[in-house]
Amino acid sequence: MKKIEVEKSKLYCEHWFPTQIYYKDLPNSTELNKSLIKNILKWKKDDEKGIRRSNTTGWHSAVNMHQKKEYKDITLELFKMQQEIFEDNNYCETTMPWIDNMWANVNYKYSHNRNHVHPGAQWSGVYYIQCPEKCGNIWFTDPRGQAHIEIPRFNKKNNQKPQPRALREVYYQAIPGRLIMFPGWLTHEVEMNLSDLKGSKGWRMSISFNFKQINDPKKVQPAPIKGHAAIGKTLEDYE
Repeated sequence: MKKIEVEKSKLYCEHWFPTQIYYKDLPNSTELNKSLIKNILKWKKDDEKGIRRSNTTGWHSAVNMHQKKEYKDITLELFKMQQEIFEDNNYCETTMPWIDNMWANVNYKYSHNRNHVHPGAQWSGVYYIQCPEKCGNIWFTDPRGQAHIEIPRFNKKNNQKPQPRALREVYYQAIPGRLIMFPGWLTHEVEMNLSDLKGSKGWRMSISFNFKQINDPKKVQPAPIKGHAAIGKTLEDYE
């Protein structure tokens, strides 16, 4: 290992345990969201019961959304962003993103999602479709439990952002067309929908999903992934 020369008496600081949260706003979201709302409401009508996960009173679709042709456009956008994340993190070039599962969320008034993680997912995320005012934001909790034992106090200065390392939680506003991706192990929760709009206009609608990193079959013989082969997909399945 190469020895790094340091200057005596100089204070150095290194950050070793960051948590990445990526987001972007899709340029084609207006027309895309119109189509998504129409298709999701039809799906919900055909399967009103849905399934139960972290959702409280809200509707959670089956997790095979990425297998339905009417959602191909948004699925391709997820792959594009996931590929950008792969490149940003310098992931092995013989690997590729693989979407494990994907589903729709409809939060009625007073619906929310309890704090949870996504076991087995390398990257998880949410895409916002319909977000009326006061519909509830998503928040993430500092995964370093021991860091909460003794939190220091800081001087308050005008227009100065809080120290990220000192925050116990961070909130992201639900904005139509916004796509957020984060590590599947990062604890997150969704606030209660308190929209005052009546009927379906007051519902908070979004899409959630999970990605894994797998070997690219064009570059290396992939190892089987137990229990997921029947539902998972790669980008090539949409091309």
